[in-house]
Amino acid sequence: MSARGPAPLPPVLLGVGAVSDPRALARLGDLSGIPVPVGPVEAGVRRARAPGSVVHRVGVGGLDHDDATAVSVDAARELLGWAATRGLGGCLVVRGTTTGDLAAVVEQVHRSLEGDAVMAVEVDLRGADDQTVLRCMSRVREAAPRDQRLLARVSATDPALVACARAAVAGGASAVVVSGQVRLGPRRWWSGPSTAAVCLAGLRALRVAAAEQRWPGAPLVAAGGVHGPAAALDALAEGAASVQLGSALWADPSVLWTVRDAVAAGLPRAGDDVPPTQSRTDLAQEPS
Repeated sequence: MSARGPAPLPPVLLGVGAVSDPRALARLGDLSGIPVPVGPVEAGVRRARAPGSVVHRVGVGGLDHDDATAVSVDAARELLGWAATRGLGGCLVVRGTTTGDLAAVVEQVHRSLEGDAVMAVEVDLRGADDQTVLRCMSRVREAAPRDQRLLARVSATDPALVACARAAVAGGASAVVVSGQVRLGPRRWWSGPSTAAVCLAGLRALRVAAAEQRWPGAPLVAAGGVHGPAAALDALAEGAASVQLGSALWADPSVLWTVRDAVAAGLPRAGDDVPPTQSRTDLAQEPS
């Protein structure tokens, strides 16, 4: 990271719960430039939960499954330490019930020896109203290093999507993760290729809202239905700066590298013309 601000957003990210242990991916290919998902660390929650991912039902175009199981701060630090010894970084994912809990986790990790390995912090704010989003991001921004990239994860199905994105940026988020997962109940989601349309609709709504100056705009991460290069390029066309892979890796972990190559080829380079329907902000171009 640089004293001038957050480092550029990686073109491909991994969702927590996408693989049972991110370290297994290192045996399949080069993870350079791809933050290892660390967490979610669930602040303020004490009740025990069953380990592992639970799939309730497999249907046409997706899966009905539980939210990713939370891990402790110590487990997160251990994984960050593993990443650091291999020259990799991690994306720390936090979720919780109060703003103070979220900030405490971020502060605790960053004060540890493994804190330097954190490339980004993602705050899961799906289901929160815009005022809660603002308070959460503001507290996390205070707890994190000034040059730390912060991602706010919001739901594409939220009727207040634009308001939540606006609040996230006002609170200090440097990117917005647009989640296409469909909420089925407490901690229960529908995800898979069928959520691509939901995610693309959310990206489109935010892109249009930015053009209409209803929110200041920020780099967008497509998280939903990205199960191959074609879907990744569709997300870029709708204004995404990066894509996040999740349940796609349950079926074929190698799709990570084919999508990474497709996204790298599809993103514009400095000096390239940007289509009129997209902005430099949408495409995560950092100020010089």
